[in-house]
Amino acid sequence: MGKALTVVIPAYNAEKYLKTCLDSLCGVGALEELEILVVDDGSTDGTGEIADLYQIRFPGTVRAVHKPNGGHGSGINTGICLASGKYFKVVDADDWVDSSAFSELLRYLLTQDADAVISGYYWVFDKGTGEEERDKFRRRAEIREQFHGIQYKKTYRFDEVADKIYIKMHGLTIRTEILKKNAIRIDEHCYYVDTELILYPIPYIETIAFIKDFVYMYRIGRAGQSMQPERMRRNLSQYDKVLRSLFRFYRRLDCSDEKKAYIEGILARIWASRVKILLGFPPSEKARKELVEKEYWLRNRYPKVYRANIQPALRVLRLCRYILYYPASFAFRAGERMR
Repeated sequence: MGKALTVVIPAYNAEKYLKTCLDSLCGVGALEELEILVVDDGSTDGTGEIADLYQIRFPGTVRAVHKPNGGHGSGINTGICLASGKYFKVVDADDWVDSSAFSELLRYLLTQDADAVISGYYWVFDKGTGEEERDKFRRRAEIREQFHGIQYKKTYRFDEVADKIYIKMHGLTIRTEILKKNAIRIDEHCYYVDTELILYPIPYIETIAFIKDFVYMYRIGRAGQSMQPERMRRNLSQYDKVLRSLFRFYRRLDCSDEKKAYIEGILARIWASRVKILLGFPPSEKARKELVEKEYWLRNRYPKVYRANIQPALRVLRLCRYILYYPASFAFRAGERMR
């Protein structure tokens, strides 16, 4: 593989944001070490034309790929198939990178051989005032430091730190060979597949390194964003589809106990988010019954995932045997309205 890094940008009707994303990636040195695949996922706006323009402006670095619509996962799967870089990273079309921090990541990858490299990222709260105001958006680090005593740019055995870390897609850069060799593919025509991209390679990651730089700018609050609570409730069937895929993956696991425990912890987080979606519906006996039935199913079928929960609200619901479902739902919905 000739290039150090392939960045895949799954893009669907992203003309409002794609230039920002591409400018941030192309505003670095060492473009000869960078491959950017813009996967135009059947867009009906100007996304494809923008991708073509940047391919002309940055030949040998940007490649426009046009395909029928298949969803976010389809764009990532296409990127895995086409990637030629030693490392692989996904940047969503409505997000961007800090060019200086991204340059540091790229330089580090030139000297690195770890299976995965984890960098920082910010939540960036879009105020809806336009891209020209982007630098004024409030930023917050979801994870300031992966664990106490971390040594940046040291290569760790994954199992050595598995109980200390929490990897999100925004911070992940992974060896492309792991994705290709193990035929990693994620669900298509579906939202919420980021966790699949994170978890499916875990059994094959032996070494991991961390850099201090905050590379990724994850946009929060964009109108129509799939992670908005109301959208998540409307897309609940897709969330459940991903959960089913993740549990199938979990049942087939063949890896170390440390990796299994890490995966159980992430599945517990995803499950807790599913409970939050239920709490966001208008409280009813039907919703409470569904919550109780799903919780009993998890406890009986996947007890280690059940016990891996770290969410205080869910712990309280379990301790009171869901008697506090109604006040929990009212409190959750009130909190949503105040945001």
